[in-house]
Amino acid sequence: MVQWIALEGVGVTASYTGIGSTRSDRKLLAGGDKQIMSEQSGRKRKYALLLVTEKSDGTIKKHTIHSAAVEAAAAVLFILLVAVICKFVYDSIRIKDIRQELINQIVTINDLTDENEALTMENSTLSSKVTVLSEAVSKKTEAEEAMTQEAIESALPKGFPLSGSAVMTEASEGNPMLIFSAQAGINVLTTGTGTVVSVDADETYGNKVIIDHGNGYQSIYRNGGTALVKSGEVLGKGYILFRIGKDNQELGYQIMENDEYIDPMTLIDING
Repeated sequence: MVQWIALEGVGVTASYTGIGSTRSDRKLLAGGDKQIMSEQSGRKRKYALLLVTEKSDGTIKKHTIHSAAVEAAAAVLFILLVAVICKFVYDSIRIKDIRQELINQIVTINDLTDENEALTMENSTLSSKVTVLSEAVSKKTEAEEAMTQEAIESALPKGFPLSGSAVMTEASEGNPMLIFSAQAGINVLTTGTGTVVSVDADETYGNKVIIDHGNGYQSIYRNGGTALVKSGEVLGKGYILFRIGKDNQELGYQIMENDEYIDPMTLIDING
């Protein structure tokens, strides 16, 4: 049971009764009562919280909580309420910021995903182009290597020096040389690609053509006919040097390697 009671300031309300009191006495008492009531009304009222508890044996205990404690408790509750409200407002703002940050992160992730997909497609396209270019380069390299190898092979003086059949013998004296006797109308041909180094007279055969093949080899053609090439010309394999006639049916053919004569049979392709 809880009761609020008013606690008056220090003072005592007095009353007086008497059978034989005079009128003047009663006026004096009435005036005193009014003065006391006026003083009491000017004082500030104070309140206290009265807690009444009743035990099982019927004993009643009263506990008084003064207004100062109540006011302190109310102030604490008010501060707690303000703190809770501030915390709620702060959390609301923070949640809003976190939500906006989360939205921004999602947008960023989507943008990065789109960019990654675009880069992946671009990388795939570039990979395809690189593959095509690699294949083209590979083919070109193979072709160049084949051409280089073919050029190397073509520069070797391995061909047959005549366009037709002939009787072949080897020189018995001097530097190694093959001597061919051919019928009129057959052409003397270059046995490999190269550059004409010289076109000179020859004491035995009449004329001499020397071709440098650019790989350490030189081929020498001796014949009595008129040379059909000039010094400095670049010739391919099978190019005509002389035409065999009735007066120049014999051809002397030699090969030099690094300025030394070698046996032409080591290179010549009889079936060529």
